[in-house]
Amino acid sequence: MSFRVTRASLSTLTLLTVAVLLGVVSGRAELFLASVPLALRLLALTRSRVSPRYTLVHEVSATRLFEGEGVRLTLAMTAHTPLAQVEAFASLPPSAELPSGAPRTVLALAAGETRRWSHEVRFPERGHQRIGAVHVRVWEPSGLAVSEAVHVEASTVQVYPRAAPLRRLPSPRRTRASVGNYVSTLVGDGIEPGEIRPFAPGDRIKHVNWRASLRLDRLYVTRHQQERNADVVLMLDTLSQVGVGSATTLDASLRAAASLAAAYVARRDRVGLIEYGGVLRWVRPGEGRHHLERLLATLVRAEVVFTYVTRDLGLVPPGILPPAALVLALSPLLDARFTAALIDLAGRGFDLVVVAVDPVSATRAALPPSLRVDTACRLWTLERRVHMAALAARGLRVVEWRPEEPIEMALTRIVQRPHPRVLAG
Repeated sequence: MSFRVTRASLSTLTLLTVAVLLGVVSGRAELFLASVPLALRLLALTRSRVSPRYTLVHEVSATRLFEGEGVRLTLAMTAHTPLAQVEAFASLPPSAELPSGAPRTVLALAAGETRRWSHEVRFPERGHQRIGAVHVRVWEPSGLAVSEAVHVEASTVQVYPRAAPLRRLPSPRRTRASVGNYVSTLVGDGIEPGEIRPFAPGDRIKHVNWRASLRLDRLYVTRHQQERNADVVLMLDTLSQVGVGSATTLDASLRAAASLAAAYVARRDRVGLIEYGGVLRWVRPGEGRHHLERLLATLVRAEVVFTYVTRDLGLVPPGILPPAALVLALSPLLDARFTAALIDLAGRGFDLVVVAVDPVSATRAALPPSLRVDTACRLWTLERRVHMAALAARGLRVVEWRPEEPIEMALTRIVQRPHPRVLAG
């Protein structure tokens, strides 16, 4: 803890000096008498003082949350020596908001007394946010000196991209052998009825269709279609972005990826992630809640890294990109290298769906409205439609998504029209 004098002590020293000088010049004893209290106040600073001692503890209500959610930061201070006046300020990240409470407080504590105060912090943007660093200032009773300290035992809060609930999802063309939610053409144990056929040796009694058997006077059994799960790989384009703040095409892609990951994991599918950009990063397909948190933690770190190097998807291990996986690519389609990677995946026979995040709307929101901007955006939209039509001609399923609309609207167009064509919003 650092110790320093305040402006009040400097003002007191100035008054003392002026009083002594005037007393010497005028020869009046009253001025010397008036300077005595000032001199005694300054002499009190030179005496041995007791360093303020206290304990400060901070608690954070949660360390993992989604964009737009908040946490409550609670601070508790216990004084070991009397503290005449304490000023505490909890520093916040630049993008944080304060829905309730205040990060600054002033209080006085007796020896052994404990005070608690709290405030709520909301994070509108994703990322690793550090909160809890507290600046403490303890004033002397005279007000002539102050002790300052910074407590940097901060907590890191992971703010995940906001995930929206999804009900309709693109179904994969091929499934795995594990049990899931997709109805397979194979007949076996399941929920969906498949066929009714005559009873044969080896059939179980529980499969007997008693209604058909009583009507036809012969034993019939109902065979059910098996339920299977699938491999889903989310491919994220981090080569480029447009927009400002948290309204960029990359942020929109991350929110869509978080929504898709949560929805497919809830359906017991194995979900993987490939970040294709300046850094080629991936997460092996897996399932379960812990794997979903691993995916979200990877999305938090995603950022655009400028590079001239073209990443080769052939370097990705087969376990990361299974041959039978459904690949959902999220991209504004601004970089030709990502387009080449998509064509390569389609040529290798992958079940590929491209969600083209519209960069025109993000550009309109970032620029002041004018006739020039409106004309340029219209021409850009036409150029993108031609580009997506060329991708559709190569057999890719492409759907355009405007970030201002729910991602489920774009996914519904994929579900309703599964054929290789451009699905414009």
